[in-house]
Amino acid sequence: MTPVEIFLVISIFTIAAAIQGSIGFGANLFAVPLLALINPELIPIPILIVNPIMNLMLAWRERGNVDRSALVPALIGRIPGVVLGVLALSLISTDRLGLLFGTLLLVAIGLQVSGLSMPRSRRTLTLAGGVSGFMATSVGVGGPPMALALKDLPGPSFRATMSPYFVIGSSLSIFGLILGGQFEISDIWNSLLLLPAAIAGILISGPLRSRVDSGRIAYFIYFLSSAGAIALLLRSLF
Repeated sequence: MTPVEIFLVISIFTIAAAIQGSIGFGANLFAVPLLALINPELIPIPILIVNPIMNLMLAWRERGNVDRSALVPALIGRIPGVVLGVLALSLISTDRLGLLFGTLLLVAIGLQVSGLSMPRSRRTLTLAGGVSGFMATSVGVGGPPMALALKDLPGPSFRATMSPYFVIGSSLSIFGLILGGQFEISDIWNSLLLLPAAIAGILISGPLRSRVDSGRIAYFIYFLSSAGAIALLLRSLF
């Protein structure tokens, strides 16, 4: 990557981590389409490697507010989702990955802006965990299904529950990708580029939690993510 591209990558992921720390999700939804346009090698494994570290910081900060009754079934559902995500990456050719990225990102955005709400039960949480695991493993974006399932939780509890879910869930996705032969040493080096930006963004987010308008930030994420997803689709098609 050129120095300009490195600067853009670090800037984008710093903003993404600040969004994650402020509202509880959205880092990858914001960052993935933009990073994929700059350097597709940053998706999905390098961004998944950074996720547990970033969310460990958030889990520690928000400790004490976790809804354990929601966390366990979501993680159980994540496992088959990870398996399907690994299979998707192994079966889809490299030149078609942009189509997968763009399509699933638009699906994720559609889920969030649809206004849908689902009754929170073990079944719906397990389903949300499965869809989240598939999307996170295949394209690096797994937050929207879980955010939809947990949207009735108050802010502190929402962030506290999402963070350990991402820590454990991202680790499962990485493990699955390693077993599926998708992991390369270059992924570690690429993740090191994202790590300082992730830490900086989380630190920035601390004083922002009580001040941000989560609704406005969410729609800002959706707008940029949609533009990036459409750009990925167009680039893959033409």
